Amino acid sequence: MSVSSFFTASDSMQSILEKDPEAVTPTKTKIACTLGPQSREVSVLEKLLENGMEIARIDLSWGTKNYHQVTINNLRRAMRHTKFLCAVMLDVRGQEIQIVNGPDGSPPPIHLKENVKVTLTCDTTKPVSDTCLPITGADLKGYALKPGGKVFLGRYLFTGHEESSVYLTIDKVSEDSVECTCNADATLIGHRLLVNFLDCEWEGPALSEDDVELIKSFGVQNKIDFIALSYCSSPANITECREILDNAGLTSTKIIAKIETNEGLANLSEIVPVADGIIFSRGHLGVAINAEKMFLVQKTVIKHCNEEGKPVVVTRVVDSMTENPRPTRAEATDIANLTLDGADCILLGAETFRGNYPVETVSTISKICRRAEMSFDSELYYQSLVEDKGGTGEVAWKGTKSEALASSAVRAAAKLDAALIIVFTITGNTARMVAKYRPPMPILSVVFPRLHSNALKWSVTGQAEARQVLLNRGVTALLADPNLGGTDEKLSMEGSMLSRAIAYAYKKKWVKVGDRVVVSQCPKTGDDDFLFKETGVVKIILLTRDILEASINTYNSHSISISSGRVKDMFKFMPKAMTFKGRPINELPSLISFHRRSVELELEGIDSPPEEDVSDSQDSS
Repeated sequence: MSVSSFFTASDSMQSILEKDPEAVTPTKTKIACTLGPQSREVSVLEKLLENGMEIARIDLSWGTKNYHQVTINNLRRAMRHTKFLCAVMLDVRGQEIQIVNGPDGSPPPIHLKENVKVTLTCDTTKPVSDTCLPITGADLKGYALKPGGKVFLGRYLFTGHEESSVYLTIDKVSEDSVECTCNADATLIGHRLLVNFLDCEWEGPALSEDDVELIKSFGVQNKIDFIALSYCSSPANITECREILDNAGLTSTKIIAKIETNEGLANLSEIVPVADGIIFSRGHLGVAINAEKMFLVQKTVIKHCNEEGKPVVVTRVVDSMTENPRPTRAEATDIANLTLDGADCILLGAETFRGNYPVETVSTISKICRRAEMSFDSELYYQSLVEDKGGTGEVAWKGTKSEALASSAVRAAAKLDAALIIVFTITGNTARMVAKYRPPMPILSVVFPRLHSNALKWSVTGQAEARQVLLNRGVTALLADPNLGGTDEKLSMEGSMLSRAIAYAYKKKWVKVGDRVVVSQCPKTGDDDFLFKETGVVKIILLTRDILEASINTYNSHSISISSGRVKDMFKFMPKAMTFKGRPINELPSLISFHRRSVELELEGIDSPPEEDVSDSQDSS
């Protein structure tokens, strides 16, 4: 597999040194934040959303359910206040082992000495000392531990800048304890310390009993968007997790496999196709892989995910910003190189969890990513995905019809220098396929809701699908409003939402009179859904003044109807005979509630395009 960089140089050094123009379109590279003590208040969450956070990570390896529930409730309040969507990623513990150093607060440091014996024990009744470290977990049966093996101890969400880490060498292994020799002097600080058994295969289940219980209670209660599957080492781990999620009713929850071990890297080619995304965990891999190989492993993982069209998330980028308001020069360059290599998302850990500058961190990363995206060669990237891999001189297309249409939409948008790609989708897959080809312009994904019935109750999906596409690079999501449209073709939900989408993009200053917009609508492959008939087309629209004004009028008139509380007409395009327990569908409180929650567009009106806008007399070919 060739590993490429998609960097295109600026015209001159002078142009680089000049002040960048004011940003209009959103940063394409996504930012995920681990929420914790420094980032769980509503006021802070609002600032994080405004500066670019689109995925919130809840780490279940610490804290209580009640604590995390308050955090999620605060996040929802912040979303309502800012009108920004944000997905929730639940990170389960898996096989992770920790040392809990006394009560939370300011626990005493642990002083380890070189060549002194240290025992790791599962007996948590024993106190923490310089020679005995109680660890979480009932026993060590799942680990294939052997004398001579290495153990890494470090602070939870350690940054690498701390001196609080050390390696141990295993001397003796029993069922519930490991006797080791300390390899160097070290002082371990912090309430929670991470234990990492290196070069050791895990033979137990992917999810612990505690993980399963949390998924069935906390996960179901909050209808989580993503599960981060810790220490994923094989496709069987994903199959196991999928079965647990489905049995819990979380059939739409996506599984993001965390690659944290050598075993996971070895099975990467089998894991990527069955996972919904990959987290490249540089923290854990950094202690398992030789430093000189880290860059090559990283680029290979990103390249593999890009070719499969799976979002790839990279961790540990600005550790120094945990305690400083600015990144180091090396960190700033690292962020840019990740963007140029094709990463979808950057995941922040200690920086937003316990760091002193969570908002500044997100803002800084967003600015660096945006600048790097200006130097990203989208054309070269596109060619790298469709180039002849067999050396025959011809492209051997192996994708689906849907992917062919998605790639065509990107190609058309690039050739026409379109300002925007609008994607109509139900599951989000169409938007993900368009994002795979990394177009230089924003992707506005309009997710249409679906109505389901299991003979006991009606339910509507669409909100999760809208949030889940936020993990893909370059995608902004809108949830289509069920109150739009009618049975008349001229009033179809599809046409009305296109007008709303165009008006929304105009309000955000993504488009103007004279711009071209490409609309991608890929064929449906699932059940017969009367809400949205995907026919598989790519449309090109020239935004004349008339089209923009008509779109703005649709936006404004519907905003008034929403603010006035007119919800009885929702789902009016459905067959009138559809009832539930004798009541018409459009009178069901649950669906009306969904309607009110689903409108993510601002309700303020939009002014018509000014006269000084570009002429609309351009050629529409």
